[in-house]
Amino acid sequence: MAAAAAAMTPPPPTEILHLDTATGYRWILSEAERAHIASLLKTETDAITIRGNIMTQERRVCTHCGKHSGLDDLVHNALALGIHSDDFMLDVLQHGPKNTSPPHNLLCSNCGEQHEGTFMWIPALPW
Repeated sequence: MAAAAAAMTPPPPTEILHLDTATGYRWILSEAERAHIASLLKTETDAITIRGNIMTQERRVCTHCGKHSGLDDLVHNALALGIHSDDFMLDVLQHGPKNTSPPHNLLCSNCGEQHEGTFMWIPALPW
């Protein structure tokens, strides 16, 4: 149910950041994404304290179902591939990433379609 809500609810507008060496895109976490992530990690929504994340590109729209790419897709992909534990991801969603993120292919958490391009989270930038 949370995935369907995330698919139907447009996220807040992306904020563009002009960084020293690149352009960053602040994906502000919507309440629908927060609820979807909480359901994926089997926790309460108030446990997800991060306000959003800064990526190397704007959100994409799934060509199959219309869901905007989001942090919920990153969490879904990591769980599906067994890359990170629930506890590790919850820590990142509370305190931010600890290291540079490698580029990721990103599958839509609503329908499984691959979003165009690769996605990378820019760590350690203050809000």
